[in-house]
Amino acid sequence: MPDKTYEELCAQVKQLQQERKLPLRPTSEQKADWAYGNTVIENSDVTLAMAQTAANVVRG
Repeated sequence: MPDKTYEELCAQVKQLQQERKLPLRPTSEQKADWAYGNTVIENSDVTLAMAQTAANVVRG
C-alpha cells in the first residue's frame, strides 16, 4: 500500500470527522496519552498515570 500524501490524509481526517468517527478536537484522554508518549521518550520513569494526573491538574 503506497504512502498517502499530506492532502490525502487531511481529506481522510475531515471525512472521519464528518462521519463522527473522529472528534473535532482531541479528548482529554488522547491529550494525556500523547503527553505520556512524548515524555516517556525522554524519561522512562514516567507512567501513563502520571501524565493523566498532570493533565487533570492543568485542567483544574
